[in-house]
Amino acid sequence: MVRRSKVFRDFVSLLLAGMLAACATQDRLEAFQQSETALEAAREQAAIECATPGACAQAWERTRAFVESHSPTPVERVTQESIETREPHEFGVAYFWAERYTAADGTTTIHLKGMCRGMYSTDGGPGWAYRRCAPQLREVQLEFARELGGVR
Repeated sequence: MVRRSKVFRDFVSLLLAGMLAACATQDRLEAFQQSETALEAAREQAAIECATPGACAQAWERTRAFVESHSPTPVERVTQESIETREPHEFGVAYFWAERYTAADGTTTIHLKGMCRGMYSTDGGPGWAYRRCAPQLREVQLEFARELGGVR
């Protein structure tokens, strides 16, 4: 009888531990999804539009200065379509680049992009550096929207 009681206690303990682990995993998944939603909103705001060639040239230069001042690595390449920096060697450090698109109506959109090494796992979930990276990216992308968002 004592043996059954111990087996039952062990079973209940394992069951409770499994349920707690499932709850913690669910909480982490929900936190990741909320963070990704906020990050996507910041990404969408980190876009500016310009309508004239002069305004676009000025916005592109301001974007280059912004990328240079917010990336840990130097600008490596600048074209009419992109401003590129090298990926840093460190994990968990946000780096930025920009892309420029011109629509058929002549409106140009400049978009700030950012990433961290180690931010995502191979299955697209949060990587080990996600909790450190996501706030960095959100903050800089929102700063870009505030500083350059008035360009039209």
